[in-house]
Amino acid sequence: MFFGIKKKKIESFDTISFHTSGMRHSTYYDIVNKDGKAEITQYHIKRSEDIEERVIEKQVVCDADGFIKLLNDCGVMSWDGFYGKHPRGVRDGTMFDFSATVNGGVEISARGSQNFPRHYRDFTDGLHGFLNNGENGR
Repeated sequence: MFFGIKKKKIESFDTISFHTSGMRHSTYYDIVNKDGKAEITQYHIKRSEDIEERVIEKQVVCDADGFIKLLNDCGVMSWDGFYGKHPRGVRDGTMFDFSATVNGGVEISARGSQNFPRHYRDFTDGLHGFLNNGENGR
């Protein structure tokens, strides 16, 4: 911390949308705050002919405060405006697109291709922890 400058924290969230994709996968996550509970839904895309359909893979409802803690532990507020350009010489990789509405209307957005903001992996690990283990994410 620098001489009294307070680090911005997430106090609440309305919605979070997160998408990851690569050569052989495309996964969407929607996190919605419903009356103090975080409803986390993981989707995959089912393709048939010219139609793409989101299909729910996993869904869990947990305490929103626990999810807010994950967001703050990962410094998600600092991700706003992040654009991770694909590294030169890297032939494959994972792309991501993240957007959130927090603190009563503040918009956060970040995206990248095989180039991620600080604590991105901690965030994805925590997100999967909630999806796999429910309430506490661990």
